[in-house]
Amino acid sequence: MIMNTETAKILRNKRKAVSILAGTVCFIVLSVFYIGLITRDLETEREKLHYIARNEAARIATTVDCVMARTNTLKALIQDHNGDTAFFDTIAGEVYDDVIRETGVVPRNIAIAPDGIVSDVYPLEGNESLIGFDFLDTTRPGNLEAIRAYELGSTVLTNPFELVQGGLGMGGRSPVIISDGEETRLWGLVTVTIDYNNLIEELRLDNLEGMGVDYTLSYIDEDGVGHIMEEKGEPDEYAVKTRFRVRNLTWEFEMSPNEGWISVRRIIFLAVIILIIAIFTGLFANNVLELRETNAILLGISNTDHLTGGPNRRAYAAAVSELTGNSIGEDFVYVSADLNGLKRTNDTLGHLAGDELIIGANECLCKAFGEFGNVYRIGGDEFAALIHADPQKVEELLEKLKTITKEWKGDSVTELSLSVGCVSHREFPDATMETLIRTADDRMYEAKRAYYQSKGIDRRNQWDEWEPERRA
Repeated sequence: MIMNTETAKILRNKRKAVSILAGTVCFIVLSVFYIGLITRDLETEREKLHYIARNEAARIATTVDCVMARTNTLKALIQDHNGDTAFFDTIAGEVYDDVIRETGVVPRNIAIAPDGIVSDVYPLEGNESLIGFDFLDTTRPGNLEAIRAYELGSTVLTNPFELVQGGLGMGGRSPVIISDGEETRLWGLVTVTIDYNNLIEELRLDNLEGMGVDYTLSYIDEDGVGHIMEEKGEPDEYAVKTRFRVRNLTWEFEMSPNEGWISVRRIIFLAVIILIIAIFTGLFANNVLELRETNAILLGISNTDHLTGGPNRRAYAAAVSELTGNSIGEDFVYVSADLNGLKRTNDTLGHLAGDELIIGANECLCKAFGEFGNVYRIGGDEFAALIHADPQKVEELLEKLKTITKEWKGDSVTELSLSVGCVSHREFPDATMETLIRTADDRMYEAKRAYYQSKGIDRRNQWDEWEPERRA
């Protein structure tokens, strides 16, 4: 069985299309899967940064709150002493040391301001310029919060601002209210000021850089505008943002990985792997199809008679094995056919003439029965046809076969004769396939005996008395 060029081209194109489709589908599936992994990794990374931001925000808020809470101690003492501040130098030093011990933050100063004007400050050294400072002067930086604390009657924290004594600081302004019987009066302020840079140093925000994080720490003003206080690197446009409260203040962390959310090297590496897998999938699909085609060709060759090009005995055996029980069918007909005089033709005219007879017999049988089933060459001069037709059609087909064989003409011989035996499943509905075959063979042999008798040939010495007619 030889495949023609056009068929081979069609099969190659089909394999190519299937290979491309398989590779493309594989690439899409793996890409979708990889995108899912990237999305999951991104969500994990964002959640990680949210956790870091919340953790750092909690540390900042706790540290600042711990420092500012010390104003409550001084407020309580002033209230207990009914505004007398003679205790300040002693107590202020203890409060100062407590803040350092508990938070690590070194206050710039602790001050009291009766009626808003500073009267005492600790430590005095380096803060001399603060004595007499009027917190109610709205032209001075950091004083708006002091006035607000006066108005609210509660502690107000300032965002970082330029200190009078130099440097950047944050302050807590806490109003002192003294009760005198049923009357209360606003005595003044207690303030704690810390060095902003010292606070950031103690918070160790630089550790974020070691975690692979770029960040900005900003405060948000009343108009919702952010003002950067501290930054490392440049958070990208996809950075996570976490806002948090530091007493009355609103601050915000903005963070992103300093090497990008997803490693470019990893993306390229996995993309190449996916592409390679997709290519191999396409090649594998091509090889599988090519193997199937080869197997089909080999199977076809193994089931094809080399001389007639039709199904051989191997194909016949497979077909018969499938026709068992109810699968035989009511309209099934088995035809057994045998070529008459083949040996004599081989001996007298040569094997090429004999081959011509075999090919001719197959052609005649196929023309007669091919539309209703398959014709098989099951031996040297033996044929079988497995067809499905009603009894009337079978008679027509047998007559057609007689006509075709009579009209057949070959190049080496002009006469072709077949002995045919036929049996219908309708005749023997309970018969097995083996019984039907045996019955058809018996009828064929009976037809063969009748043929030789009609020719006046003694089959015991037929080769001496009968010779096929040669073409003139």
